Amino acid sequence: MPTFPPAAWYAVVALAAGLLTWLIVRLAYAGGRAADRARVSQLEARTVELQRERDGERGRADELSRQLTEEKTRAATDRERVAWVQDAEKTLRETFEALASRTLRNSTSALSEQNREHLSSIVGPLNTELRKLDQHVRTLEEKRQGAYEGITEQVKMISEQYRSLHQATTSLDQALRAPNIRGRWGEVQLRRLVEMAGLTHHVDFEEQTGSSGISARNGAGGRPDMIVHLPSEAIIPVDAKAPMKAYLESQEAASPELAAQAAKRHAQAMRGHVQALANKAYWNQFPTAPEFVVMLVPYESGLAAAFTRDPDLLEYALDNRVIIAAPASFLALLRVVAYGWMQIELSRNADAIAGAGRELLDRLGPFTEHLNKLGSGLNQAVERFNAVAGSYEHRVLPGVRRLQELGASSTVPAGVEGVDAVPRRLTPTATDTAGDEPPGDGATGGGVGAARPAANDGAGPSAPSPAAKQRSET
Repeated sequence: MPTFPPAAWYAVVALAAGLLTWLIVRLAYAGGRAADRARVSQLEARTVELQRERDGERGRADELSRQLTEEKTRAATDRERVAWVQDAEKTLRETFEALASRTLRNSTSALSEQNREHLSSIVGPLNTELRKLDQHVRTLEEKRQGAYEGITEQVKMISEQYRSLHQATTSLDQALRAPNIRGRWGEVQLRRLVEMAGLTHHVDFEEQTGSSGISARNGAGGRPDMIVHLPSEAIIPVDAKAPMKAYLESQEAASPELAAQAAKRHAQAMRGHVQALANKAYWNQFPTAPEFVVMLVPYESGLAAAFTRDPDLLEYALDNRVIIAAPASFLALLRVVAYGWMQIELSRNADAIAGAGRELLDRLGPFTEHLNKLGSGLNQAVERFNAVAGSYEHRVLPGVRRLQELGASSTVPAGVEGVDAVPRRLTPTATDTAGDEPPGDGATGGGVGAARPAANDGAGPSAPSPAAKQRSET
């Protein structure tokens, strides 16, 4: 059997496939020729449009190819220009650097030569000022160091004082928690209040006074911290109470619940003190005491806390004949008592004041007589002085002027000023009208008036009075 090459086999297969395709197409064409014609016409029209688009795309491709060629040409030209610019820039840079270096060296040397003297003249005073500034800074630093040391000492002192204050506060807190210390503190506050009110010890009040042999009823007894005497010979018993332990615990409590519990104990303690004072019944021990006792609470914050926790505390105290007083209200009560005592003292001393006034009026008569005698003596002395002054002016001065005219002396003797003041006359029986007369110049009130100096401007002796002229003429 003959052997064919592969290409021949491929050709035979392709021919068979083509014939088969033609048969299929022929059969299909024969079956739907009419429909195929319409489809063929559409395909032909589409083919024409595609050919037109292909021609347009070819034109655009040619245009893009032409533009690409132009861009390549332009890019090559630009690369050549950039290379030329870079070479020129490099050349200019090297030239500029060389010129700048040469100019800088020349300018530096010239500037150094020209400004060396100016710099030395400027730097010299600047160095001197800098040395002065350095010395001043060192002095300030030494002073600042000394100030820092002083501040350090003061801080240490403040720390020690704070430590001492803390210790004192701790000691005070511990002391106020002790009942006996609180009682003593309340008594001290009570005494300070009565001293501020102006009451006198052993006259207006007495401390730690018990009943004078009067037995207490219903088991009552004890003695008040103080009794205040009233002007009507009655007394008011006063006791100072300072329940503070529970109050301090409420202030230092870590939670509101603990603070409320401590405040409740504080109110209960205050109520207990009220009940204790009511049981003592001081009005049964002292006959002149009213049926109540004053309970002084020396710190208002604790009293306010008790009233806040127990609103019925005040009514409970009044029902038990106990008046709770804060320092301010108790001081007002003491001031009222002191005012009453002052009015009593004024009424007691009214008779003594009237007697002293009558005695003073009796003594004013002899004193006025002696004062009038002194005025008469002064009047005589004035008259005699004016007589001497007139004799001097009319008998002595003319002889002196005659001697001056003859050249015996050139000294001008001084003149003598006359006195024209008259002493005021007092009436022994009308001392109340002695001050009604208007005082003269320089007078100091009633009594003998001071002499009025004669008007004189210092240009020579003043004119004598008419009485002096009359005496000089005689």
